Amino acid sequence: MKFLAVAAVLAIPALAMPEALGARDNVKLNQYSSMSDCKNDKDILYHAAPVSGRCYNIDGKTGAFFINTAGFLASKLYTGTGCNGNTLGVTGGSCIERGQWNSFKLG
Repeated sequence: MKFLAVAAVLAIPALAMPEALGARDNVKLNQYSSMSDCKNDKDILYHAAPVSGRCYNIDGKTGAFFINTAGFLASKLYTGTGCNGNTLGVTGGSCIERGQWNSFKLG
């Protein structure tokens, strides 16, 4: 019983932290062949639930992708594969034209 009380005391403040609230959202990386497919959430080419710190290459068939960073504020798009090259910070959830972006890392 003491263990449960201690666990509850430690867990409750963490639930109120903004980082914890964002982490409860669904982290998502969906790839689509076009921006229209992305905006209408149809014909997904590839889906991932990204893990923080892991690099995800964007498929060559992808024309647009949807990213939901779910509160991870250090997430980045990269111009090179393997999370190399120039970067752009991304937050929130939105459809993005592939353009020059070739990889993504949740951070």
